[in-house]
Amino acid sequence: MILIFAYFLLFIVVSFASRVFVNPGVRKLFQLVFCFILLFGFFGFRDISVLNDTSTYYGYYYRNSLYTSYRNDSIFTFNIMERFEWGYQVLAHFLVKYVSTNPYTIIFISSLIVTIGDLWFISKHSRDVAMVCFFFLIGNIFFMHYCVIRQSFALIIFYGAFGYLERGKNLRYVLLILLASLFHSSAYVLLVLPLMMKLRINKRNVIIILCASLIFGVLIFKILSLLGMHDNPYYKLAIQRESISLVGLIELAIMATVLSIMLWVHKASGTQTIEKPYFWICVLALGVCIIAPTFYGIARVNEFLWPFIMVQLLRYIAPSYMRATYMQATADTTLPEPSSNRRGRIARKIGAIMVIAIFAGKMIGVNAFRPEWMHVVPYQFYDFGKRYHYYNLYPQEE
Repeated sequence: MILIFAYFLLFIVVSFASRVFVNPGVRKLFQLVFCFILLFGFFGFRDISVLNDTSTYYGYYYRNSLYTSYRNDSIFTFNIMERFEWGYQVLAHFLVKYVSTNPYTIIFISSLIVTIGDLWFISKHSRDVAMVCFFFLIGNIFFMHYCVIRQSFALIIFYGAFGYLERGKNLRYVLLILLASLFHSSAYVLLVLPLMMKLRINKRNVIIILCASLIFGVLIFKILSLLGMHDNPYYKLAIQRESISLVGLIELAIMATVLSIMLWVHKASGTQTIEKPYFWICVLALGVCIIAPTFYGIARVNEFLWPFIMVQLLRYIAPSYMRATYMQATADTTLPEPSSNRRGRIARKIGAIMVIAIFAGKMIGVNAFRPEWMHVVPYQFYDFGKRYHYYNLYPQEE
C-alpha cells in the first residue's frame, strides 16, 4: 500500500518539477508527457491479477484467439451467448484478427486508449494536469477506468458527447450516447441528462428527482422483473442478498459528503451561478447512489459521472489547478480582501483537506480490509517471460 501512495506522490513531484518552465504551454506539455508515462507505465503493463476485471477481459481474448473459425469470421459477427456488447465484440475481434492473438493485447491497447482519453479530458479542463491526475488517482477514478474496459470506451465517447449536451445539440448527443451503449449498456442512463437539462435549478426539482430515486430503489426488483431482466447477473446477486449492500452505503455516504462540501464552499465563496450540466450530473449521481444500497449494480452508472464531479469539485476546492473556476477575484488588489473571499479561501482549504482525507481513507480501508474489491495490492507487472498465465484464479478470503 505504501508503494501505491508513493506512486500517487510522483504526480505531485511532476507538478512541482514543471514549475521550472515559465511558459504555461511548455509546463503543461511537460506534465502531459510525464503523466502519460506514469499512467500508461503503471496500468499498461500491469499483471492480469491487478484490478478485478483484467482477468475477465484477458480470458475472453485468450479463449477466442484459440479458434481458427473465430479468426476467419467477419469481425462484425455478434455472438449472442457472450455477455459483452456488440461494439466491444467487434473491437476485440478486430484486434485478434488483425493485430495480435496475444491476449495481453487487450490490456495494452485498452490502457493506451484510456490513458489518452482521460488525459485529453483532464487537459481540456485543467491548468495543472499532474495535480488533477493526483486527485483522480486518490479518488479511485483512474483505477476503475482501467478496470471496467468496456465502460471506459463508452466513457470516452461520453467525453466527446458532453460538449453537445452543454451547447444544447441534443440530437448529436443522443447519437453519440447510443454509440457508447454499443460498448456498455449502462450508457443508456445518460439519455436522461438532456431531459434534466430542461428543468430549472431549484430545490423543488432536486427533491422530486431524489424522491423518485428512493421510490425506484424500493421497487427496483419488481421493475427489473417486469422489464425481463431477472436473468441479469447483477439482479440475481442483489436479490440473493439478505441485507442492503455495504458498498452501496459507503458510496452513498462518500457522494453525499463530497456534494455537501461543494455546496458549503459554494455558499462560503458567495458564488451566484453554477453550470447547469454539472449541476444535474451531481444530482443524477446522488440519485444513483440512493438506489445503490438496494441494487449495487446501478452504481456502475456513476463511473460516467465521477470525472465531471471531480472537475466540478476541484473548481471549488483547488481553483488554481483548473481553467474555469468559481472564485471571486478582487477587482483592486490594493483594497482589503472582502470577507466573503476570506471565508471562501478558508472553506476551500478545509474542503480540500476533507476530500483528500475521505478519498485516502477509502483507499486505505478497501485495500486493508476488502482487497478483493479492487485487487490493487499487491501490485505486480506482467511477466512476459511466462508461457502460461492463470487468468481466472484469485485467492479468496474466507
